[in-house]
Amino acid sequence: MTDHRGLGQGDTGAGATSVEPRIALTATPFVTAIALSPIIAMGLVVVTMRRALELAVPGRTGVDAGDLGVVQIASFVLWIGIVLLAWLDHRTLRSRGLERPFSWAWALLGPLVYLIGRSVVVRRRVGGSAAPLWLYLGLTVLGSIIAVIVVVSSGVPTP
Repeated sequence: MTDHRGLGQGDTGAGATSVEPRIALTATPFVTAIALSPIIAMGLVVVTMRRALELAVPGRTGVDAGDLGVVQIASFVLWIGIVLLAWLDHRTLRSRGLERPFSWAWALLGPLVYLIGRSVVVRRRVGGSAAPLWLYLGLTVLGSIIAVIVVVSSGVPTP
C-alpha cells in the first residue's frame, strides 16, 4: 500500500528532527551565583531594618542617610551584577548548544523572574533541572526568617 501523506504530515525526510540535541550540562557557575544572591540581599535587608528601628527611637529628630545610602548603592551594584551574571549564563548555554535560551534581559526585572523563565526553558527543551530556582527560593525563605530574628533580637529599643 502506498503512503499518501503530504508535506507536514508525518516524516519530513531523513535526519530532520524537531527535538534539540541534548546538551550535557545546563548548570553554570553564573546561574549558581544568581541563585546564591539572597545571601547578599538579606544582609542588606538586615542593615536596612535595623537602621529603620534605630530611627524609630523616641527623641531622634534627624535622619542620617549615610547607612541607607550605602545600602541603596549596594543594592544597585547587586542588581547590575545579577544582570551581568544572567548575560554570562545565557552566553554559556548558547555555547553549550542550547538554541534560544531564556533571554538574559528578563533579569532586569529581578533574579526570580530570570530563574523561573530559565528553568522553564531548560526543562522543556533539554530536560534540565530547576535546582537554581529552588535554591534561590529556599535561601530567600531561610534568609527572611534569619533577618527577622536578627533584627528583633538586636536590642534596639522600640517605643
